[in-house]
Amino acid sequence: MGTRRARVIGAAAMAAAGLVLAGGTAAGDDGGRPFRLVMSGAEEFNGAGVPINPHGDADHGSIELRLNPGQEEVCWAVGEITMTAGESLPNAAHIHVAPAGFAGPVVIPLFGGSTAPNAYPTGTHCVPADRELLRTIIRNPEAYYVNLHNNPHPAGVMRAQLG
Repeated sequence: MGTRRARVIGAAAMAAAGLVLAGGTAAGDDGGRPFRLVMSGAEEFNGAGVPINPHGDADHGSIELRLNPGQEEVCWAVGEITMTAGESLPNAAHIHVAPAGFAGPVVIPLFGGSTAPNAYPTGTHCVPADRELLRTIIRNPEAYYVNLHNNPHPAGVMRAQLG
């Protein structure tokens, strides 16, 4: 089975630096909580705990998140991704609440529609998020996951648990 890689030279280093800068440092704020995650299609499940991506680990990538309650934002940068030949690029990403092995509702949309990247890796982008929700996620990251969606896999093409 062939694969297609989306690349930008040096983007991983630039994304990491951008996350540090984008996190901000307001008075009394430490810049937020970073998460560096490896995503896999094998980790995508439906609400009943059944795997939903038939390509499994063949669809994989990385994402960096910085949850910053002080700034009331989540900053994200998707790293290099590998998709099964013929698959479309991800067109949406969210943070969901659910334990490993199960699907759950979206709690923070990261991108979708007109805000979806057209190439991967991406630069760093930030979205607003509720301060108390971010604090809850930081205290209990294993109860949350981030995933990417594409047209053939609208429920999710790859995923990583935060904790």
